[in-house]
Amino acid sequence: MYYNPFEQFVVTNHVLIEKKWTGFFSIFNHQIYINDTIIITLWMIMFSYWSYILISARRQKYLRNSTTKNFFMEVYEFVYGCVSLYLPKEGRIYFPFFYYLFLFIGLSNIIGILPYSFTITSHLSITFALSFTVWYGSLIIGFWENGLRYFSLFYPRGVPGALVPFLVGIEMISYVFRSVSLALRLFANIVAGHILLDTLALFIHKMLLPASITLTNILISIIPFIMCMVLILFECVVAMLQAYIFLVLSCIYLKDAYSAQNH
Repeated sequence: MYYNPFEQFVVTNHVLIEKKWTGFFSIFNHQIYINDTIIITLWMIMFSYWSYILISARRQKYLRNSTTKNFFMEVYEFVYGCVSLYLPKEGRIYFPFFYYLFLFIGLSNIIGILPYSFTITSHLSITFALSFTVWYGSLIIGFWENGLRYFSLFYPRGVPGALVPFLVGIEMISYVFRSVSLALRLFANIVAGHILLDTLALFIHKMLLPASITLTNILISIIPFIMCMVLILFECVVAMLQAYIFLVLSCIYLKDAYSAQNH
């Protein structure tokens, strides 16, 4: 039972709460605890790999026309269409990464809406790890493809020479903060929606406590209950929309690695 809207965003340490099946292990004298975030992340990785096996299963007759496989095929084609739209032909070799990235973020957001679930994308450590991986990978690919010519991406064309150092500094700071802005965008949208949803749910719960159930309380709770149902549907849309935005921005960041060749 949650007693405040922020309780579901607290990382539960099973080692300190219940020593039944989880524990910790040490690496270089540092204790690594198994918590909700690690468990759900490992589950999502295994689930993504299972979806790949399901899509590639062409010879199994019982999987050929299954609804689950058709769903993942639709997701596969959708992500491939986005990657093909924003990236040149050379950059489409990174499509598997973007497919798993979209699937990981989208399903993690959806799982967080389920009752008694846990939202791993509501933690900045997870969103920043994903965004930093995209940003750093794009940086490495940019230098791999262009060498030092990649710095031309920060050089503005057609501006007075006196403004060039100032604008180059702004462009470099903006480029570095891409990883932060990408992480904060996903983190803020997920947390804000869940706090609003939890606030309405707790309000309905307080109004319908067994000791205070009256006709007036039930009538007052009808409107928040309807709003709560609408907000759940809205959060499902936001969950997939945030995964799509993360995918598109990641493709755009990687596109810079190839667009620097034209500068």
